[in-house]
Amino acid sequence: MSDAKPNIVDYVESSDEQVKTVVGASRALKDFEARQHAMPRKEAIVENWKSIAWCLYMFYTCIMFGFDSLAGGVVVSIAAFRKDFGYPYAGDYVVDANWQLGFQAATLGGIIFGGLATGFGVNKLGRQPCILIAYIINTGGIFLQFFATTPAHFFGGKLLTGLPLGCFSTVAPTYASEMAPLSIRGAITAGMNFAIVVGQLTGYGVMRQSSFYPDSRQYKVLFATQWGYVALGLAILPFFPESPYWLVAHGRHEKARNNVIKLHKPDYDVDGHMAEIHDSLARTNQDNESQGSMAECFSRKQIKRTIVATSMFFVQNACGSAWVIGYMSYFMQLGGMSAANSFDTTVGLSGLMVVGNMFGWLFVEKWGRRNTALYGTGVLTIALLLIGILACINSKGAIWGQVAFMAIWSFVYQGTVGSAAWPISAENATSRLRAPTQSLATMMNGLSSCIWSFSLPYAINPDQGNLGGKIAFIFGAVLVFCFVFIWFFVPETKNRTYIEIDELYERKIPARRWSKTEVVTVAESS
Repeated sequence: MSDAKPNIVDYVESSDEQVKTVVGASRALKDFEARQHAMPRKEAIVENWKSIAWCLYMFYTCIMFGFDSLAGGVVVSIAAFRKDFGYPYAGDYVVDANWQLGFQAATLGGIIFGGLATGFGVNKLGRQPCILIAYIINTGGIFLQFFATTPAHFFGGKLLTGLPLGCFSTVAPTYASEMAPLSIRGAITAGMNFAIVVGQLTGYGVMRQSSFYPDSRQYKVLFATQWGYVALGLAILPFFPESPYWLVAHGRHEKARNNVIKLHKPDYDVDGHMAEIHDSLARTNQDNESQGSMAECFSRKQIKRTIVATSMFFVQNACGSAWVIGYMSYFMQLGGMSAANSFDTTVGLSGLMVVGNMFGWLFVEKWGRRNTALYGTGVLTIALLLIGILACINSKGAIWGQVAFMAIWSFVYQGTVGSAAWPISAENATSRLRAPTQSLATMMNGLSSCIWSFSLPYAINPDQGNLGGKIAFIFGAVLVFCFVFIWFFVPETKNRTYIEIDELYERKIPARRWSKTEVVTVAESS
């Protein structure tokens, strides 16, 4: 196999309807990419089932992301927790808004710092050591939460469990986008959100069942369950194969080749796969295949791609996910619903989210990443504004109207913005900068979550702002601006190889015209 980088044919033919970009490649690369484009999904799954299985393992680590991030919000809806960590108010117990803020801040601060540390850690060590360290820290955090007797102890536990969440949400989507075949890459990468939703659904289920205990087990079981996740994850971790992209970027070419061989059948086109990896890493950086740095993400050449890759997590949080997912049952109780009914309703809505996310796999492959995010944002804006209007109506039936639109929100969010954000993030970065860009995306997720998580306790608590469902007006207004951003800046990367994505960015094709642009690969002699 020749690793020589082919020349790029600098030729663009344009019209009002279509743009055609021609790019040069080696014969091995041209044949490999042509087969990737032509391969049916079923055949792609059969040929790459081992790689897909390891993607699922990475998503398994992110079930804890959904479980723990939910537990930090819903725990205030558990009566025993409010009694142990709160104070009497209006015939019930309430957790001080400052401590609610502190618990959220601990998790989000851990996610931000964990994402930052993982960006450097993956560059130096690889994904496997980072996951191992994250599991060890997570175990300690669970221990501290389980045995906490004061809000300060619980705060420390949330901080420790937040750090691994930053790691898991950084390594999983980048690994999946590098290992998944082209025809199902979007659906596989969107599986990251599915794992988070499964974690949230599991958390609601555990909370529902533990609510029958008469004491502190109502919330302690919620935290102890996470030890089971850690045990299984650690048992599988020693067999984890590193991505060939990471190995080539760190000069371990033979190991990368061996991993490609190990994960596929004997007749697999290993030379073509390796040619794609070499070219993808070197094409935009003058033959430099090494892993890029986080600072390079902010260079003039890469800043637009960094903004696109990270911005979707701001959009996710602007949709109101922190409110609907984290405070759903608490909000319903404040609206007059019984605790048992609120728990049952939240479990039902969580199940609907899982179904919505499964539809998201279809949406990102059928409609594309851009359209899924764009039209999903539009529908969510309408749903939130209707929730806000219903919140202004002083009627017992209005709370059920809000729940109905929350159900619509739950399905649409998970099927569109929740699913599409992950492939948009992973696919818009260059191959050299995918890991550090995802680290920045994780930090954006944490930082933008802070905006809402810090204000929500004060906005909805009955002893503070007492806004209730009217908070939906704020989320809906912000989403209007997000819709405009997606229209002008987020391109369509469906069925594009990483080399093609690099070329379209290099040619400065407007985001809204990517779907009309044809990239033609021609074979050249080295």
